[in-house]
Amino acid sequence: MPESYAIWAPTLLCATCRVAGLLLVAPAAGHAAVPVRLRLLAAVAVALAVVSRLAAPVALPGSWLALAGGLAGELVIGAALGYAARLLFVGVELGAAHVSAQLGLSLAEAADPAAGEPSAAVGGLFHLLALVIFLSVGGLRALLGGLMATFQAVPLLGFAPRAGMFELFVGLLAGSFVLALKLAAPVLVAMLTAAAVLGFLQRAVPQLGLLSVELPGRALLGLLTLAAGMAVLLPLMEAATDRLGLDVQSLVQMAR
Repeated sequence: MPESYAIWAPTLLCATCRVAGLLLVAPAAGHAAVPVRLRLLAAVAVALAVVSRLAAPVALPGSWLALAGGLAGELVIGAALGYAARLLFVGVELGAAHVSAQLGLSLAEAADPAAGEPSAAVGGLFHLLALVIFLSVGGLRALLGGLMATFQAVPLLGFAPRAGMFELFVGLLAGSFVLALKLAAPVLVAMLTAAAVLGFLQRAVPQLGLLSVELPGRALLGLLTLAAGMAVLLPLMEAATDRLGLDVQSLVQMAR
């Protein structure tokens, strides 16, 4: 580092904005349980490591408006990587919402009497499990690696939107819906099959009185299928995380 640290202060600010954009919205790092102050301190620490490897400080623009636009661009770079990963969890939460509706737990999740606010039992369970899988397969490490690659691909204050970025995020959103459908498919198919079989039996043999066993039977079948769906979540999240790494690489290449 040079003797005049004031020369490197704007460079540190720009790098901190880029890292903070990722840490504020990325899964795990951007969780509500992690204090914002801790995320900002982590962003400064990572930015210091990045700045120490730069050969020269960044050249500041001539006006404050241009500087503000450049800092906003740095935040967009980091946030884009973070939101790309967040879309995976949007798919998990959407699939869990379908599962909850099929199991009849949507009304129970409408409000938590103890906390006085909305509750998400199934959604929260799936979200935490997906977060553990995401961390265990190196998802956060892949995001940080992609962020470090952006400092080589895009110089500080040199971000410019590219036409292919919008199509890439549209593809990520489509993949999120596909993930939700795959996650909810076992429960949806099981509930539909059970309803069809019970309806056929009730229509064919009305004297059986299947209505008394329909609700507990559907609940038991739903819980068993829910356990199977949670087992399916592991390979789905592993494949989605691998695809996320490729998408991050594509995003970095588009920014060049």
